[in-house]
This record gives sequence, C-alpha cells and structure tokens, in this order.
Amino acid sequence: MDNLFLDFKKLNKQLPIRISYPATTGNLPVIVFSHGNGSKGDMYQGFTDYWASHGYVVIQPTHIDSTSLGFVTKRDNMREMYKQMLNVTDTRRQDMSFIIDSLDLIEEMIPDLKNRLDRSKLIAAGHSMGAATAMLVSGMKLVNPMDGTEESSEENRFKALLMISDPGTMTLMPKDPWKGVRIPTLISTGTEDFSDVGSTRMKSPFKYEVPLSLKRSFAPHHYLLIDKADHYLGGLICRIDVPGPPQYEALDIAAKSSVVFLNAYIKNDRNALISMRFGDMKKATNDKASLTLK
Repeated sequence: MDNLFLDFKKLNKQLPIRISYPATTGNLPVIVFSHGNGSKGDMYQGFTDYWASHGYVVIQPTHIDSTSLGFVTKRDNMREMYKQMLNVTDTRRQDMSFIIDSLDLIEEMIPDLKNRLDRSKLIAAGHSMGAATAMLVSGMKLVNPMDGTEESSEENRFKALLMISDPGTMTLMPKDPWKGVRIPTLISTGTEDFSDVGSTRMKSPFKYEVPLSLKRSFAPHHYLLIDKADHYLGGLICRIDVPGPPQYEALDIAAKSSVVFLNAYIKNDRNALISMRFGDMKKATNDKASLTLK
C-alpha cells in the first residue's frame, strides 16, 4: 500500500511510508526497511514484496535524505556535509523507532492488519546507508567524524538484523561496528559491491568491511557473498540510473536466502535454521554464492 503518511510531530514532518503485507490470516512479523542514501522506500520491491509474499509485513519509510523530497547533499564543504549527514543519520534512527511506536495507528490505517502486527517479532532491515540505520537501532554505535565521539540508540525492540549490502567504510562507521550487535544478522553483498562515498566520491569496498569486523560477534552473523553482484544489482534496487544489466539471479539468491534467515530466527523454523547453519550455498547456487557463519 502506497502513499501513506505518519504525522511525526517531534520532527515536524509527515513521514511517507509504503507497506507490503501478505494475503493471509494470523499474526505477522514486522520488517522495518531503511532505504539507501538518496533513494526512497518504494525502490526495493524485489525484496519487500517478496518478503510480504512469505508472511511478513514490510514497512518502508522514505527518509529525509531522499532526493524525491528535495534533499541535496552539501558536498562542497566537508564540515557542513558531516553535520548534515549526522542529522540525517539521527532522523533515520528516529524514523525507525517512531514506526514501531506507531504500529497501533498503522493497524487502524489498514483494516486488514488490525490486531495482527506481532510486536515480539520485529526486524530491522536496510540497504547501504539504510543498513547502517538498521545497525544503529540494533546496538551499533556511530562515530561523530568531527570530534570522534560515539553516538548510539537506546532502541532494543528489534529481534533480527537484515542488511542488503553492509555500510562499508563510511566515515560514520566505528572500527568495530559489530561489538554492540547482539541479535541474529544476515548481510548480503557481492564481489562487485562498491559505492562512491565522501566529498571526493572515492570507491568504498563494501564487501571487505563486514568479514573483518565479525571477529567479536555475540550472535550468529551470516554473510552471503554473491559472485559479480554489485551495490545496486544492476539497477534493480535503490537506483535505476546505474549501468545494467539487471542482476535478476543475484536478487533471487539474496531474496530467497533472506527469507530462510527470517524463518530461522523469527519464525523458529527448524529446517530453515539447519539450512542457514549447515546448508551448502555453493552447491545450491552452482557456485554463484557462498554463505558463511561467524
């Protein structure tokens, strides 16, 4: 369901949300999905609608940094850009928590969901900068690049963390981003997963940050690496103006694997858990992907 808005009085804004949900009965786990920098909530339907078709409600906010809302990054002044992005990061964090606080209202907005949103089964999810947003509400601390201080969220209601591309080497990322994340996690990335970051638009190797950072994990962290998959899956997610061709196979692998992960840790599906921990991803995908557990 598109074109919904939540009245976020604290931030003096109307928060746009898109909601995908299954045509089933019974209680439903809830995924709150945070989009990549500059994108918007409806640019990930290959994932969000797929999750909904497998029994999950997916709430997709459009954050303040979306170009669809007129946001322009201040790239000409490094200090101003850092201040701007710290504000963006903070409002993104607040969006995620505000959505959970608003589940009663969302049930009123969509009669099909009345008394069905399961508050005990909440998942933080995101892509790229949205992955950093999801991490921030899952225990990670961010670094203020202007003074080196750490900033964190008191949010503790999410039970699993699902990331489509990790946040890479963003200046805001701490040296050990996983130290505070103590819930089951899946990171899906690819061998061509790079993105331009910073005022100089330098290439950031997203695929290297997470494996090196998983040495001190306190919960099962699964790492899905898809051969030749890039940051935007050839324009299937986040941005449609990037070079193709569309990477449909990579999307299929990532989407299916994410549902197995969710079923394992949110729905307590024993077969899904066995698949996540002991399955042979290389064999299942004809060597197109690997799945490791840290």
